[in-house]
Amino acid sequence: MKLTLISLSILLAGASASTSVFAQTQTAPLVQNLNFSASLDVTAPYNFEDDSNNKMGIRSAEFMIYAPIDPTFDALINFAAHDENGEFHTEIHEGYISSSKLIQNLRFKAGMFFLGVGRLNQFHQHDWPFITAPKVQADFFGDEGLHDTGVEFTYLLPTDSYWDITLGVTDGYQTVSEDHGDHSHESSERPTAPTFYIRPSTFIDLGETGGMQIGLNYLSSSDSVGVRTELSGLDFVFKKKEGNFNRWLLQSEIWNRVQNSNITERSNQIGTYIYPEYGFSPRWFLGLRMDAFTDLSLSYDDGAHRDNLDYAFVPTLTYKNSEFVTWRIAYTHEVNNVSQEADQINRVLELQFIAILGAHPAHTF
Repeated sequence: MKLTLISLSILLAGASASTSVFAQTQTAPLVQNLNFSASLDVTAPYNFEDDSNNKMGIRSAEFMIYAPIDPTFDALINFAAHDENGEFHTEIHEGYISSSKLIQNLRFKAGMFFLGVGRLNQFHQHDWPFITAPKVQADFFGDEGLHDTGVEFTYLLPTDSYWDITLGVTDGYQTVSEDHGDHSHESSERPTAPTFYIRPSTFIDLGETGGMQIGLNYLSSSDSVGVRTELSGLDFVFKKKEGNFNRWLLQSEIWNRVQNSNITERSNQIGTYIYPEYGFSPRWFLGLRMDAFTDLSLSYDDGAHRDNLDYAFVPTLTYKNSEFVTWRIAYTHEVNNVSQEADQINRVLELQFIAILGAHPAHTF
């Protein structure tokens, strides 16, 4: 891990030096737009029921390089180091070329990237408005999101109202780990079918004060043993601005997952979260995330449906010293209720510190 970070530092320093030389010679003006960004995500959880992981640590560190390649194409490379069970693993999180200039109203990317479905899955974890993933996100996409290698196209319909249609096809080797505790991992065995997804979305402009975005989602994938997973969902984001900050943020997703195969029984789960947040000022924000998750295929030995509900309340207080430094504190009160069993309660107090170095790329809405 240390050697990897040192190597990345040397690479960035060398690239920066090369950029300066090119800029001085003025032979490659686009190189002057080469941008570097790094992020540090530090967390300190305190679990009241299980103290085995109660320690402060670096959850992730990311190094990003992005720039125009030429007047037509752009490129991005993102290296990420993650703490997995006390050990750091470094990998390429994203690496792709993209363009919005080949065909009018069409954007595309090719390479490795976070799949363009839902809301949280399109953002890096340190850009989320809360610390940890809701259960539906962790179970369906992994704690950090699902990324894979392939191509993605987004077309802006030439209509009076705003409509984006996103289509993506990836090789399907990246799968969410079975224990749902890590991010996506690459399978060494060829999937029986590629991953396909579609997301039509619309944006409603509410004037200078903000707007709302609504997206419909469908994703289909198959693993190497023929287990087919279908995800369908709805994501919603509303923002009301006041000055240079969000006075109100309302964000929500609901997902349904169905899994079928010839060797296992059909399974069906559905989950959601809703997160309203109020901004007192450009620095202080208070939100309350409410989660719900149920396994519709859970049954007794005789096949009768077994009622179950996993729900949680997560109040979150955020302090932004600037756009580059963020502090958070959150408390999670989770209850897992299964018929004819005692409730399982999980209570966690979390602290988070995020530092952004360099020119962090902007996100759409």
